[in-house]
Amino acid sequence: MTPTHGPAAADAAAELAGRLTAYAVLAHDPAVPQIAADYWAKSEDHYRAVDAALAALVTGSPAASAYAAVTGSPTHVPAQRDLRAFLTTLLRQRPDQAADSARVVAGADERIWIDYHLGTDYLSDNPQVPDFPEHSEPSKPAESPASPDPAGAPAHIVIPFRDREGGLRTRNLLACLRALADQADGPAHRVTVVETDVEPRTREAVAGLVDDYVFAHKDGLFNKAWAVNVGVMSAPGDPRYTCVLDADILVDRHFVARNTARLRDGAHGSHLPFRWSLSLDEPSTLRALALRVGAGAAEVPGSVLRGLLLREPPGGCVWLRTGLFHTVGGFDERFEGWGGEDDDVVARLSAAAPLVRFDDDLLHLNHPRPEMTREDGQPFNAHLQPMVRTAAHAYGDPRKFSLGPA
Repeated sequence: MTPTHGPAAADAAAELAGRLTAYAVLAHDPAVPQIAADYWAKSEDHYRAVDAALAALVTGSPAASAYAAVTGSPTHVPAQRDLRAFLTTLLRQRPDQAADSARVVAGADERIWIDYHLGTDYLSDNPQVPDFPEHSEPSKPAESPASPDPAGAPAHIVIPFRDREGGLRTRNLLACLRALADQADGPAHRVTVVETDVEPRTREAVAGLVDDYVFAHKDGLFNKAWAVNVGVMSAPGDPRYTCVLDADILVDRHFVARNTARLRDGAHGSHLPFRWSLSLDEPSTLRALALRVGAGAAEVPGSVLRGLLLREPPGGCVWLRTGLFHTVGGFDERFEGWGGEDDDVVARLSAAAPLVRFDDDLLHLNHPRPEMTREDGQPFNAHLQPMVRTAAHAYGDPRKFSLGPA
């Protein structure tokens, strides 16, 4: 979901009022620093600068109380809409101050790494989501696998996974798989879920929705890098393209066709199909599930969604030529816990062959945030030197962490 920046809308005052309101949320919502601490560190000063300008602008005006309501309760959408309405009127009345505010916002927009999206038709009530495990028993598994011809599929989609609570992450995985099963106009694709845990908790839940389920025994910290490598190495045949997809991404109906065509017709080795990733709140997640999975819509319109936008994150969804994956030696399996493995592999992929980004929407479904630091407060993998992995390293051994026989 690409954010709208600058007074390009029909009503420049309303557009600027929306951006100022977004900055009030970004500066005061505690979810913003929690979603990506490194992105917050690069953005905080710019949030504070715009928020200070906004506070000065509304002082002594009818907008002051609306601003106080937003800063006091930054997730309360009606307060945000009230503030935007008051600001629109105020900015029309004060063109000089509007111009100053526009300059401050424009400067910040170029530098922030977390933005805010509020669709015009967003509703905070939770819709009913039919046939979903969070609300009822899982629906009957599909009678056919994800692909009509998985053995010869040119595209292999690998999804690393763990959910020890059997909660929202499992719900999101099933939604991801059902969206992948609902693809049109594209080549055959093979879907592999790799679950790394002490027991195969989701084997039955995904039956009929995947072409391959791989259980790889591992206790302790989740190791996404190893799970991806196991999944890629498990593929039968020789798929031309590989997609590494997180289990909490909800794709549209033309996802496979669009991205395989980009690799087929392009000169690049890998691509990320998005510039901004939209992390949905729970009501938006439920609405997206109801539309894409429940109602079978081809895509979910941004107008009904709310969430935080992350600028150019390295992970979530990466498409690449499978040969390039092996050229760089896959993911670096030293990375465990949260963070670093995606940055590392994207850097090595881009060093080996051109890597590009496209402007698709990337919808990230809500789930509990993982632990992002060790007990000493340091990032899990801050001690690791990046960019050292090569094809000379062994990778993708499913028995690497096993305590018993395979």
